[in-house]
Amino acid sequence: MTQLAEPIVVPPELRHLAGRIVDADTHEMMPLQEWTRHFGDEYQSLVDAWIEGGETDADNINHPNLRDYQGDTVPVGPDLLKLKGSRAPGATDLKRRLEVMNAMGVSQQLMFPTAVLWPVMMLVDDAMFPHVAQHNRRQTIKSWIHRYNEWGIEAARSSPRIRPVLPLIGDTPEELIANARHLIDNGIRALWLLSGMLPGGRSPAHTDLDPLWAMMAERQCVATLHLAAEGKFFETREWRNAPAFDGYRALAEIETDPWTTSTWHLPSQNFLTVMVMGGVFVRHPDLRFGVIEVGAWWLGPLMELLDLNYRQFAKIAPDAATGFRLPHEPSYYIKKNVKVTPFHFEDLKTYLERYDCADILCFSTDYPHVEGGKNSFRDTYEKVKGLGPEVVEKFYVKNAEFLFPD
Repeated sequence: MTQLAEPIVVPPELRHLAGRIVDADTHEMMPLQEWTRHFGDEYQSLVDAWIEGGETDADNINHPNLRDYQGDTVPVGPDLLKLKGSRAPGATDLKRRLEVMNAMGVSQQLMFPTAVLWPVMMLVDDAMFPHVAQHNRRQTIKSWIHRYNEWGIEAARSSPRIRPVLPLIGDTPEELIANARHLIDNGIRALWLLSGMLPGGRSPAHTDLDPLWAMMAERQCVATLHLAAEGKFFETREWRNAPAFDGYRALAEIETDPWTTSTWHLPSQNFLTVMVMGGVFVRHPDLRFGVIEVGAWWLGPLMELLDLNYRQFAKIAPDAATGFRLPHEPSYYIKKNVKVTPFHFEDLKTYLERYDCADILCFSTDYPHVEGGKNSFRDTYEKVKGLGPEVVEKFYVKNAEFLFPD
């Protein structure tokens, strides 16, 4: 592996892993002042809508409106992990992102979108931002996502160390598969499936989607779920419409009220459950799957629940002549095919001691989003250090390498 520059923000206890650490969740975070230059004039109406709101990053550091933006120029220094938002080093310039990775001792990273989050949220929930793209709305939104993905294809060519994860959309299985083929043929190695909507209008376990999963497995393209695509999974968001939930800050991808933070994992948990119980990983054993930035508190209980039901209802499960039953317990497929990123503030030590998930959990920084905390390296190390060097190496290096097949 290429020798990296001095990892100036890596805690001394992790220096032996510097240059090998894998970051399973980062973002581009270019300010809206750069959107039309990178994504085309079609994005101007989105830019105008953001500006009309009047808010800037002075009000909310995750806000993309930087009125005085002069470029990606903030130095990469010892305070790097505290720098957040669109002004953070490497938020826009991917050459500078490599400097950031070197300072973090990171060898590779998944890079999820920020600039296209709004169109994605509008696609999965047509009640979102109703004042934007009122004419031919769905096609306009899809065109924004396609424009972003063309930028992402170019971004993927900037360095093999940075792996853009692009949203995969399609109203039918045929459209979904065609879009996936276009992205994979053009070098994209990880795709973001939207947890709040049926992919191509089908259950993720429907055999109509088997050509998609087969292609992704064969071409070593990772399937992922990520925060901010929950959409109408709940059908209504009136659950959070109560005075007790008012006044909480909205971050780049999420609201932070107690109802949202207690339920945001459910769409991804549901999607993964369908994949596992529907036999997708049986039919496509080489498919790699990541569940990113929805926490990990649900992982152990889900494995226990699925295994319990698998054993308890074995007597009434269909036999080989009438239906499908998993050859192994559901947790087997999660441990074999799936990786999950916890938040830096979670009780990782308890998870790892209570559940058999040492081979599943992966380190991430969420850079440069605020949600990643001021020092995700230190925060997570303090929780896993007592579990031994093997667990530490799995968490920071080996588990996430699964999401970067060569």
